[in-house]
Amino acid sequence: PRGTESIESGDITIPRIKLGQGTSDEVKDGTLKEGAIFLNLTKEVLAEPGKPLRGVPVARAKEYILWRPRKDNGGGILARAKPVVEDGNIRYKWDKPNTTFDVKVDGKIAAKWTTKEYIDEDGLDQWGSEIPGNSDSGIAATAHHNYVLVLPDHDDMVAALSLSRSSAKKAKDYNALLKLGSAPMWARVFTFTSIDEQNDQGKFKNFKIENAGYATADEYKRYAGMAAGFAGKSFNVDHSDGDDEGTTGNGAL
Repeated sequence: PRGTESIESGDITIPRIKLGQGTSDEVKDGTLKEGAIFLNLTKEVLAEPGKPLRGVPVARAKEYILWRPRKDNGGGILARAKPVVEDGNIRYKWDKPNTTFDVKVDGKIAAKWTTKEYIDEDGLDQWGSEIPGNSDSGIAATAHHNYVLVLPDHDDMVAALSLSRSSAKKAKDYNALLKLGSAPMWARVFTFTSIDEQNDQGKFKNFKIENAGYATADEYKRYAGMAAGFAGKSFNVDHSDGDDEGTTGNGAL
């Protein structure tokens, strides 16, 4: 909008799209139904269970988040590693480099997580990093595939979809869809619908992502401008609600 030209994308924290799980606080307290797609900040329902949400991607980026274990003082973000390009290669740089965090895995196993300048130097994105010295332990830093979506059916609202953990495969499938064809991604409409899935932790809700055609000529002009505003810049996805468990936890995506 006119008058906001000086506000860069990195100065904005974008609200996150969530999927209501049976374990979500919002579902348990009756605020919304399981399978509803909603905004984390306002709890506004964007699509009822089983109904598609239309979205047009105008930006995407991958980041790593080092979460304090939820059973260790309630969790929260310890550090983020965002992509930077160096010598033509993408590397993920910590916002808190060379820092040691004392954590308790599962609320009882003491561990130290130490960042270096880049995640490829400390290996916190690798299996066995959750409990240093235990190769059978999990991954300390969670990969988040973030997409900035414009929502045509909601007055061109801008919101972020952050796919991680049990939604990581959905992110890879969505990336494959984005690579198909020659049209810019901001010219393409996708639907996001809640579906039932199951893994070794039980049943949960996940997204089904499908092609849904193309934006209109007027929409394309608007969305191209939005995409240009994000080009070459970082953006922050709102995780102030502390969700870090992917679709099998509190419903964060």
